[in-house]
Amino acid sequence: MSRFNLLEENWIRVLEEGEMKEVSLITLFENAEKYRCLAGEMATQDFAMLRFILAVLHTVFSRVNADGEAYEFLEIDEKFRQKEAVSEDDEEEYNDALMETWKTLWQRGKFPSVVREYLEAWKEHFYLLDEKYPFYQVTKEEIDSLPRNYQNLGPILGKQFNRTISESNNKVALFSPKLEEGKSKMLESELARWLIMLQGYFGNFDKVKFCQEYTPSIGWLYELGGIYLRGQNLFETLMMNFKITVEQVGEEIPRQSPCWENSGVENIKRAFHGVEDNLAALYTNWSRAMLVNPELNFFEDILVEVVKLPKLDYSIMEIEPMTLWEYDMKGDNKYNFVPKCHEPNQALWRSYGSIAIPDEIIQIGKEPGIITWLNKIRPYFYSHKLMISAVGIQDDGIDASRMMVNEINDDLALHEIVLFEKGVEGWVARIKGIVDETKEIISTKYRKYLKDIAELRRKKSYEGGNNKKKIEDKNLTIYLEDNLKQIYFEIDKPFRNWLIGIEISSKKEEKAKEWKDFLIRFIKEHAFQKIKEADARDIQGTYIEDGKIIINIFTIYESFCHELKKYEI
Repeated sequence: MSRFNLLEENWIRVLEEGEMKEVSLITLFENAEKYRCLAGEMATQDFAMLRFILAVLHTVFSRVNADGEAYEFLEIDEKFRQKEAVSEDDEEEYNDALMETWKTLWQRGKFPSVVREYLEAWKEHFYLLDEKYPFYQVTKEEIDSLPRNYQNLGPILGKQFNRTISESNNKVALFSPKLEEGKSKMLESELARWLIMLQGYFGNFDKVKFCQEYTPSIGWLYELGGIYLRGQNLFETLMMNFKITVEQVGEEIPRQSPCWENSGVENIKRAFHGVEDNLAALYTNWSRAMLVNPELNFFEDILVEVVKLPKLDYSIMEIEPMTLWEYDMKGDNKYNFVPKCHEPNQALWRSYGSIAIPDEIIQIGKEPGIITWLNKIRPYFYSHKLMISAVGIQDDGIDASRMMVNEINDDLALHEIVLFEKGVEGWVARIKGIVDETKEIISTKYRKYLKDIAELRRKKSYEGGNNKKKIEDKNLTIYLEDNLKQIYFEIDKPFRNWLIGIEISSKKEEKAKEWKDFLIRFIKEHAFQKIKEADARDIQGTYIEDGKIIINIFTIYESFCHELKKYEI
């Protein structure tokens, strides 16, 4: 029996005029310009949902234009499916037509009725619970037709994939938003949202595989340094991230192939290829073959049965536009670009050099695809101010579980000029240099200053005959990191204000001096505060080199200030 159709039932959380509400998929597309943003339980859930919604757009408008007409070199059937791939001879003309579709949609400011027509043509594939086409799932017949290394599937309770809880069977989650007896219960709308997120962010705590000859996925989104562009409303956000143009793969232009247009077995087989060649498939990529009982009773605990699928090959997944990248010099993907995860407790501006890549600076770097796309569409914007959002997760650090323990979420507001004025004298190279110097002053120079003081105190404790170190080695790192986190926290808002203050008329030398003057003054004040906290032993210091040179907190401070002089303008 088919239950809870996602085209008609309310399940997608959005923000409208400051109020959260749930809407159906069709309602979302018909009113996207009225909603401020997605408003799910978590930013990571919103990121997974955003990509799912984008997959619909990629599928529809890769086949028809803004007026719902098939492109002249395409033939589509009654379900909007392409009968043949676009030939390489038509690639340029096809991309011109796609770009014209994007421009028309942007100028109209809302999505046309053809999106609804497409969805209704596939309505039977959008039932959350169904015996034939369950959404983002496989049927029992499909999963039983394939061999696997365990007779039973891996059972996952609702409390394990509700990421606001993420409770294992072995350890109780503290501060749960639900009472103990309700942790694994959820409504149909909740289950639909969490299933989409689960395919993107899973982990490694389940055991069942189809065979032993592959590395299982923990979810493609799990290891991305996810970024996306934010507009003034949901329509703008979707359009800004709607990288509609395509590139040739092999001898063909890839066809958009979202998971709902394939059977469960087809999606499983596709996962074993280890690569996706189109964004609709990538945005709806599965990390697990999931089975939900179509007769599920929502008054009881929610249980999903799963089998691990292979991970995507990072080294050949260059079509991914919504991540930062780094060059792997020694890992499994040596000499290839791989997604660069966000670091916990680090503001997005500290990754500026991974967002905007200077052309003329000799370095290893790959610009995020969404930034390259932004440069193409920015002539059509009314405002030159941009907002970039970062999304990621922190896990428990245990390879056997990779349980999600924290969410990374940050925004960065800036003027487009600081992303796209390239060249040796451009803003991109200049700001990258400023960010790098800022991190060097704090993470290297100030860190050494703190460490020198700590070492001074430890030496004095030895001289005093105390065998127990004043600052133990195992606590020294914590001491240093806590101080550095505090510094970065305090300069975060001033740096953001400085960055957003850069306009076309801003003079580079003046702006650079403005920030460096602030930073040097700020860091000296913090360093001097350590002198105010000094005790008699810090002032007395100790001798090195046969008693000829004295080291105390004042000499350490003077040495630190001398190091800072090279950064002054």
